Amino acid sequence: MTRSIMFFAAAFLSLCAFASFAADTPVKATATLSVEKDHNAIVVELFTSQSCSSCPPAQAYLGDLAKRTDVIALEMHVDYWDHYKPILNTNWKDPLSSPVWTQRQGDYARLLMNGDNVYTPQMIIDGKLQDAGNRRGSVNSLIEQAKSLRTGRFKVSPRISPKGETVVTIEGPGQSKPVRVVMALLQKEVETDIRAGENKGDKQVSHNVVKEMLVIGTWDGGKQSYKVNVPAPKDNDTCAVILQDPETMHILAGGVCGL
Repeated sequence: MTRSIMFFAAAFLSLCAFASFAADTPVKATATLSVEKDHNAIVVELFTSQSCSSCPPAQAYLGDLAKRTDVIALEMHVDYWDHYKPILNTNWKDPLSSPVWTQRQGDYARLLMNGDNVYTPQMIIDGKLQDAGNRRGSVNSLIEQAKSLRTGRFKVSPRISPKGETVVTIEGPGQSKPVRVVMALLQKEVETDIRAGENKGDKQVSHNVVKEMLVIGTWDGGKQSYKVNVPAPKDNDTCAVILQDPETMHILAGGVCGL
């Protein structure tokens, strides 16, 4: 059952985006093939938790979206489920969860839903639209709607070397105000054996799991390049870059990293 949980922004939440992974948790990373994306691919963010019983179908759907050339799929695990204890069971600490993604979801809730009420699984489409992540037909329609809301043609081309040296080139029309250039460091596929909670006994597969988000600069139009050094990527690592308005959180464009 999808659960709605009241989100309370806490002052102690870290502003530095870092998702922690427990060393003794049974998590397996598996490499998958990258998909060449359209330059105007729509960004879909899934907010989920391994402790949410209605989330596995949404995570499977995100895996399907990740294969599409017109979608950049990102998976973020919130931490408010880590403290939920179902009847006759123990809670499960999601090893992919972080308060950073809880805060990001809360920011979207205040802008899109006029409040702090958040839920899982939730998909945010281009920072403008939202729906339950297990409603495939509705989300597909919202992706098409997001395409119609895009204005201008953009080209976001991030390239990363085996040593982690990354160059991001952006081309597009001039903007009335600067937008953020945000790099998301991803694990393409992660398998986890769930040993407690509502999904006890399941083996969950997550796709394009966001480990960290870095603001690498601002962009206000034209052609600009940015250089950033990140940890040397392993076979299961990749990254994406999005252009996002810091006030509305609307996403203008995005691209995935090529080698």
